[in-house]
Amino acid sequence: MSQRLNNTRRILLAVAAATATACLSTPAFAQSGSPPVNGIEQSARAAWQPVRDLSRGAAEPSDASGQIRLVDHQAAASSTHQPAQRSQSQTAQPQAGQLRPVSHAHAASSVLSEPILMDDSVPMDGQVMLEPMQQYHGGPVSMGGSYGCDDMGCDGACGASMGGCDGMGCTSGSCSNGDPMCGEYRDCDSVRPCLTLCWPQDGWFSAEYLMWWQDGMSLPPLASTGRLSSRDPLANGSILYGGNDVITDNLNGGRIDFGFWFDECHTWGIGAGGFGLDRSTSSFAGGSQNDPLVRPIITVLPSSDPNMDELSEAVALVNYSQVDHTGTLNIDVDSQLSGWNIYLRHFRIAEQGCTHAGPCSCPTRWCSRSEHRLGFRSVELDEGIAIDSNVMVAGAGPGDGPLTFALQESFRTRNQFNGIDFGWHHSRSIGYWNFDLGIQLGVGNIKQSVQIAGSTVINGTSPALNGGLLALNSNIGNYERNEFAVLPEFNAKMGYQLTDHLRATFGYTFLYMSNVVRPGDQIERIIDQSQVPNANAPTPTGMFPRFAFDNTDYWAQGLNFGLNYRW
Repeated sequence: MSQRLNNTRRILLAVAAATATACLSTPAFAQSGSPPVNGIEQSARAAWQPVRDLSRGAAEPSDASGQIRLVDHQAAASSTHQPAQRSQSQTAQPQAGQLRPVSHAHAASSVLSEPILMDDSVPMDGQVMLEPMQQYHGGPVSMGGSYGCDDMGCDGACGASMGGCDGMGCTSGSCSNGDPMCGEYRDCDSVRPCLTLCWPQDGWFSAEYLMWWQDGMSLPPLASTGRLSSRDPLANGSILYGGNDVITDNLNGGRIDFGFWFDECHTWGIGAGGFGLDRSTSSFAGGSQNDPLVRPIITVLPSSDPNMDELSEAVALVNYSQVDHTGTLNIDVDSQLSGWNIYLRHFRIAEQGCTHAGPCSCPTRWCSRSEHRLGFRSVELDEGIAIDSNVMVAGAGPGDGPLTFALQESFRTRNQFNGIDFGWHHSRSIGYWNFDLGIQLGVGNIKQSVQIAGSTVINGTSPALNGGLLALNSNIGNYERNEFAVLPEFNAKMGYQLTDHLRATFGYTFLYMSNVVRPGDQIERIIDQSQVPNANAPTPTGMFPRFAFDNTDYWAQGLNFGLNYRW
């Protein structure tokens, strides 16, 4: 009996040994043909996650198609039969750092039918992956951050949806407070009264103080101490007033400009403005303190040749005590420049980017905007010269009373330009600073007007006689004509943004006007004494002084200080 039990035990031990030998001899990675340690290392490399690209924002789901999956080939071998029961240790979740085996039934189609993909961009052990940089005009700048230009940052956000900064115009029409609009400000919360058919009313208003200089007015010699020649008596006199340019000091004035945009994208707008300089004056007052005081003239004297007259340097006495002439001479000169315009402005193109500015070379956003302008312009230059002299001459004899002569003469000119105005305007913003350049060209008609008047009152009796000394019958009158003229203007301005709405500005302006008449050029010192009222000429006729339009040009330039408000 004991022998049978021993034989049974031997048979069971042999069967168990054979079964164990068969299980240990089954390959773990039949398809790969590689040792188990190599397969584990390859799977670990494929499952290793690279450094995430922070510029891509939120984490993206990984693609599992390129990862190696471990397959339970024992389960695969028996997949055609009824699946075997798994033990509790086989169904437990893998711990951290372990490889997770995948059933062949779930992965056979993807693992066996698709090749193993390895992405070249995925770094392996020891490799360093750099974050991407975005290239702008001012050099590479890391994404993110907020730098100037209404705090939009160096991220290129001001695109087609933010006002047409790509030069293609606005497409979305959306509104967001503080959008830089390539230097233009948009305020969605501003009060918009329905003044323009209820269109969007983003607009602007600027006021400037002008400190300008102008092309001085040229005057002939109007007051002196004697003849302006070597002819006696009163030879080689010195000029007291005239013979040079006057009104050359700075002129004070003001300029305003205002308007509104038709659309939210600030593509089309309409504006108007005006400027004016204070009436500037220059004067001379002479009398007994200037002895002698005369008015230098050139007279026409008959000569031996009836077809030719002789010109001679002469004087009209005002105050000369040696010959009992007592008198005063007052000369007043004035000039005033003003103008206005109305125009359409149209957005043309804009650019933006980042640069490094300031002493610390901080990354700063810049944006530029160019536009065309077309409108109408009117500019007027109004000038004049007034000469008043009062002379008292002692009587010729003991019983003769004194004679008095009161002369009043006026030379006035007006130039009225009206024409089409073409303009180009460019603005560039860097942080809180703004730089503007503007060129305008006015082309049109200038109306020239000259008014010459003169009168003399003798001994205070009326009526006054026609004519004075330089304004006589031969040139007194009102003269007008129209001429073609051009009026270019250049503006350069620098501004600093105090708030989102308010900007302080400082700039320079140059204005030029062709084909103008000025009063000093309309005075002719050559006179025919027969026309002078106190000459007692029987027929006061003659050719001198003559009148002829004498054209010249004009310029004005200066500094501008102002404030610009936009909404």
